[in-house]
Amino acid sequence: MPGQRQSIDDLFESETASPGAPALIPPRPAAPASAAAAKAPPPRRQPTDKPSRRAPRTAGVTESQTPQWQRLERKELRLRADQLDELARIRRSLNRERGGEGERITENTLIRVAVDLLLSHADSLHGSTEDELRKSVTP
Repeated sequence: MPGQRQSIDDLFESETASPGAPALIPPRPAAPASAAAAKAPPPRRQPTDKPSRRAPRTAGVTESQTPQWQRLERKELRLRADQLDELARIRRSLNRERGGEGERITENTLIRVAVDLLLSHADSLHGSTEDELRKSVTP
């Protein structure tokens, strides 16, 4: 069959049809019972009482000793590229102004301030779209 390609099925048929041909993958020898027991997975641990999400993880540490980011809840947020760029610009500017004094300002810091501002104006918030909601709380 020079110049002619064989299908994979033809190759398998020719291998299994030859009585003296070795198997493609030799069978795995059976493991002795003691070896199988040695490779058994360790027993599962019983569930333990985990601290709540808001509790500090180290005993004896007061809330003031726990970093602020560990006292906060995680929330995923999707922002537009222009919002991210502007937040980064404001963050850099504020961090330059503070000159190393006080807390490091992050984009998350600015978002929390914005949320606090929105919550303080919640009574005037109305609308059914993002644009309407924004206009309801801006002058």
